[in-house]
Amino acid sequence: MYLGLSKASTLDAELKRQSAYISLGLLALLFPFVPKWVIVLGVLLGVIVIVYIPKDSLIFRALASERDKEAGVLIGPLKFSFAILMLAILVVTLDFPVYVLAATIGVVAFGEGAAALVNLLVSRNRALFWSVTLLILGTLFGFIFGGWAMVNMGMGTASLDLMFFLAVIGTVTGALLYTIVDEENIAIPLGAGMTMWLFSSFSYPRVPGAAEIVIAVTFPLIIGMASYKLAAADLSGALAGVLSGLLMILFGGIGWFVLLLVFFFMGTIFTKYKYAYKLAVGAAQPKEGSRGYRNVFGNCLVPLVLVVAYGAIGDFKAPLLGEVDRAAFIIGYLGAMATATADTLASEIGSTYRGQPRMITTLKRVSAGTDGAVSVLGEAAALFGAAAIALVAIPMGVAGPDAAATIILTMLGGFVGTNVDSVLGATLQRKRLLTNEGVNFFATLAGGALSMALYLFVH
Repeated sequence: MYLGLSKASTLDAELKRQSAYISLGLLALLFPFVPKWVIVLGVLLGVIVIVYIPKDSLIFRALASERDKEAGVLIGPLKFSFAILMLAILVVTLDFPVYVLAATIGVVAFGEGAAALVNLLVSRNRALFWSVTLLILGTLFGFIFGGWAMVNMGMGTASLDLMFFLAVIGTVTGALLYTIVDEENIAIPLGAGMTMWLFSSFSYPRVPGAAEIVIAVTFPLIIGMASYKLAAADLSGALAGVLSGLLMILFGGIGWFVLLLVFFFMGTIFTKYKYAYKLAVGAAQPKEGSRGYRNVFGNCLVPLVLVVAYGAIGDFKAPLLGEVDRAAFIIGYLGAMATATADTLASEIGSTYRGQPRMITTLKRVSAGTDGAVSVLGEAAALFGAAAIALVAIPMGVAGPDAAATIILTMLGGFVGTNVDSVLGATLQRKRLLTNEGVNFFATLAGGALSMALYLFVH
């Protein structure tokens, strides 16, 4: 009986809290019908009202949490309104799309609120269930609010496929940010809105339909959930993988996503390989190898940029280079993915080397697990990892016009990129000027750039 009353009390408090966001969010339905400056003024007035609402008023007492009462202000609604105000100012100053602003409110105010209430009523595994529920409800409300704005601004129903695509991208980004920052952080609506703005700015040869987008997000989501359950990734890593996989499928194709899976599965398997020994010598990944968002983006941000460039930009004219064909992005992607895979295997397999590795910059013997240490076993593992990406890419259709050249350039980029990682580890990382994820980023950038540059030089 006590537990039932406690749950009812918690639900009632959550209902009151979410009602503040929903009340503010309903104003987004008016956006298509008023001038842009009126939107900014309206949101600004909302911020002022929240700041100066009487602390002894019925509304404040109904909506305030214990932290709000101590601060004397409704912190959550204030942060949310301030974030929306910042985006509304961009509507006037930088032509930020009104429909993206409306979709952002739908994702955060309605999607997050509904997900929180459903989670409170149903879930036992709160973190995972809440994230999946947010992805569904956030996309739904983001699409409804953004689509409402699009249609009533005269953009027509033909633009709704684009709005659904943006709603999915924005919601996945928002869900990821929820796992990284405080749930009332202004970075969440700002991140979701700015991501949708970025992808709304591209000129797409063809916008994928809703069914394609649902399929494209389902595969990475299932794999991300399994990774989280198996402790191969934490929740932020799983959601970062969902975002990465979604973009790779939509802008490249399923073959590009398969290469991401090759990197992920090989990295997971060899992270667990002789884990006890690596732990004993101080070379093991923390949290039993569970990967977070920093690890995912450190390794995959460069490949993501290249696959989006391939799918959304296509052929373009670059200064000094003239016209650049799309195959260059494929080769660059393969070089970057080969670097990520090769470096992971070089670290995880190479750290099991029973002899003493050598520092790449001085060739002096050092202990296993030292940043910048290399060994014959690690270098062989790097070649194996790069070759795996190159050989899988061919049957997956992710290759340039010449299969042999693709294999050579991929392996070369992966091998060189891995050793760039070692050099950066021995220098900038040891001096704490770069984190491990920063080293991974610049290594994949080097590997991808080398493969891409050699392809352009040859062709």
